[in-house]
Amino acid sequence: MTLPERYRVIDYVFFAYFLMQIPSTIFFDTQGVYPESLYPSFLKSLKAHYLETYRDPFLANAWQHPWYLAVCLTEHFIEVPFFFWATFAYWKGALNKPSVVLPSLIYSVHTATAVASIFSMALLEDFSGYKALAPRNFGERLKLCSAYAIFFIVSVVNIIDGVRLLWPKKKAE
Repeated sequence: MTLPERYRVIDYVFFAYFLMQIPSTIFFDTQGVYPESLYPSFLKSLKAHYLETYRDPFLANAWQHPWYLAVCLTEHFIEVPFFFWATFAYWKGALNKPSVVLPSLIYSVHTATAVASIFSMALLEDFSGYKALAPRNFGERLKLCSAYAIFFIVSVVNIIDGVRLLWPKKKAE
């Protein structure tokens, strides 16, 4: 396969990110919302390991956190179709498929905002009254934030890239 004429390495980073988002959202993230009976045991085991490792009260039961449930449902029904299209578009390159730039910018602003909310809750929420899984100390709070950090980082990079592509610098006269 040959590279597109106008090739940027960052497009392949975004390609890999959106490609990874498809199975991780469909097979993993949805487990916080839908009944366990929908998932094979190996996926339930993966979720259990994640929850034990990161003590994520949000994914453990999104229904207990309506704001997180809204983020999940948006991801499942709006973002998953976008992930397929963005994967294709970034494989071709944003300069060759410029129609991906604005939707990616919108997605990235939404994701960065959602993850900032997760960071805020993880760092500031009083989990002492939680009966379910939750961080017990500041180290576990930071560990939980680290699980979401890649989504924040890629989104911020995508925002910067999208702004640069949509509002190019004026040429010197």
